Amino acid sequence: MPDTILRAMSQPHGSPPGTRAGLVVAVDGPASSGKSTVGSGVAEALGYRFVDTGLLYRGVTWLAQQLRTPLDVGESVAELAPRVSLRAGPEGRYESVLVDGMDVTDEVLSPGVDRRVSEVARHPEVRSALLGRQRELAEGGDIVVAGRDIGTVVLPHADVKVFLDASPEERARRRAEQRGFAPDSPEATAILGDLRRRDEIDRTRATAPLRPAPDALRVATDGHGLEETIDLVADAVRAERDRRAGASVEPEPAVEPEPAVEPEPAVEPEPAVEPEPTAKTKRAPVARTSPRRESTAEPRLSDRITPFMQLSDLVGRTIMNATTRVHIEGLERPLDIEGPLLVVSNHASNADGPLLVCWLTPALGRRMHLLGKQEAMDRPLLGWALAQNGVIGVRRGAADLEAFRAAKRVLDEGHVLGAFPEGTRSPDGCLQPAKDGAAILALRTGAPILPVGLSGTHRFWPRGKRLFRPGGQVRMRVGTPFTLPRTSGGDRRRAQAEATRLIMTKIAELLPPSQRGVYAAEVDRVRGE
Repeated sequence: MPDTILRAMSQPHGSPPGTRAGLVVAVDGPASSGKSTVGSGVAEALGYRFVDTGLLYRGVTWLAQQLRTPLDVGESVAELAPRVSLRAGPEGRYESVLVDGMDVTDEVLSPGVDRRVSEVARHPEVRSALLGRQRELAEGGDIVVAGRDIGTVVLPHADVKVFLDASPEERARRRAEQRGFAPDSPEATAILGDLRRRDEIDRTRATAPLRPAPDALRVATDGHGLEETIDLVADAVRAERDRRAGASVEPEPAVEPEPAVEPEPAVEPEPAVEPEPTAKTKRAPVARTSPRRESTAEPRLSDRITPFMQLSDLVGRTIMNATTRVHIEGLERPLDIEGPLLVVSNHASNADGPLLVCWLTPALGRRMHLLGKQEAMDRPLLGWALAQNGVIGVRRGAADLEAFRAAKRVLDEGHVLGAFPEGTRSPDGCLQPAKDGAAILALRTGAPILPVGLSGTHRFWPRGKRLFRPGGQVRMRVGTPFTLPRTSGGDRRRAQAEATRLIMTKIAELLPPSQRGVYAAEVDRVRGE
């Protein structure tokens, strides 16, 4: 590979953050992961321009096929790049592919181009020839750019980076369905084989291999609806935009949390829409429902406490009472709460989940579903036992929409859900800044919230230790249920942040001052201290 090409590929985008008028959003992912459809939807939601860089590579591939240019000779194919361009529509979407000024958009989306475009895109000469044009399109910001190395090579200084992914089987199913092929047809089998081959080419090519940027938001789209994926990405962009504008740097200290927005439509719109697999940039109509999303076909969840749960709770209470002094406050009054209930607690130890479940389940007289890390669920025996006790696995490091949907279903059907808003254990037992997930669940379902404060568990079973340390004492303080106030408008992101602050303040009030962490000042403000 010529040194000049290597230097060109390694040069960062010329407009680092802070120098552009608007944000640049990079959307990466493998073939048929929904990059173009999700990216186009996000652009529409934000009023941004949109470009699918894959159209440029498709245009070059189609032209090379028409001219019978050998696709394995990178320099020859790269010479065709200047003849290919994109044309923007009236809304700023670069959705038309031109070759020598002629519109060939439909032609470049053909199966023949599908099968060969990765062979063309792997050539460093071709990528270098198209690199400058992609960067020029992003100048000025207010744009969503979709592709396969956007966040790592083309626009490493993008303000928001997203990596969409899905299993090869799911992506092949989407593409086959869109083309009208039966799932078990020879055509569908061929599509799956082509996708796997393209994945191998994209991930192992020497130049700009497909991989998520280290700072990218990773979103697994298997079985998920288009709208919820678009909402998730658009919210991430809005949050970054608000942060830059200073709107969400620090909540006003003298204002009580504003009433939250009206519960939004369910995350899973009915009928559901899957991210479309092709490179077309237009939004697909709401038409199909993914088999995994047919929630109406699923049996309703049960509140019943099974004998296995009763035994697990008894064993858990026995072990904890034998190894530490357990003090429980707030259960002297009956918790005869009917309907949905969201139990929220601080998180500092592996002992927190058992403590919540083993004491609250019999007190409530109802099964509690608890959000926990997927790593534990993946262990053969432990995962089975946790699942039997109603634990819902959450994959960390990615936006786990499947877990969110499962959690929302628990509340939608009127059951009890336990969650740790901080998302992970505190290293020192003090409250950390919480994520908005619990607040969003409460806002969208209207479920009452039961705050719980756990103290001393970080000493009983410190983070990073395989086993607990007998001795000492742990305390669980159960607060009073409350609901989030509502409004009929306003800034959704601000409402979520305010709701999260209110939830964490309620938890902090149940903790000793030494464990209130970043929410200590909020407790003092509420109490007028």
